[in-house]
Amino acid sequence: MHQYEKLQLWKRGIALAAHLLRRARAAGGAWGERALWEQITRAATSIPTNVAEGAQRGSNREFARFLGIATGSAAELHSLIYLAAEGGSLGRSEAQTLAGEAQQLRRMAAALRARAEGSRRESTERRAERVRRRI
Repeated sequence: MHQYEKLQLWKRGIALAAHLLRRARAAGGAWGERALWEQITRAATSIPTNVAEGAQRGSNREFARFLGIATGSAAELHSLIYLAAEGGSLGRSEAQTLAGEAQQLRRMAAALRARAEGSRRESTERRAERVRRRI
């Protein structure tokens, strides 16, 4: 199992999600704006929670799968932030900063997923080598 609390991806994901939750609470607004902020906060909270859940699954394969979900959530968040800016719910400067952070989290999750998948391939290759030695 992985210690997700030590991962920068998880720490930064928590910080971004907390910021967006506070921002959503302050936004209030009409139903459409509330619905957009709810979707933004769901996507943002999905990133660190999927990292944590995958880390506790006990295998690199499962960890990689949940990192894939976190990567998708970061891409979704990136799009929603730009949508909020286009709709006037977020200022352009703040949107650029937040979208940049979402993009960075997506890259981090994708890189960690590649490492986890590489570890899984290595383990499979080691097992195959042990079997070959027995034969």
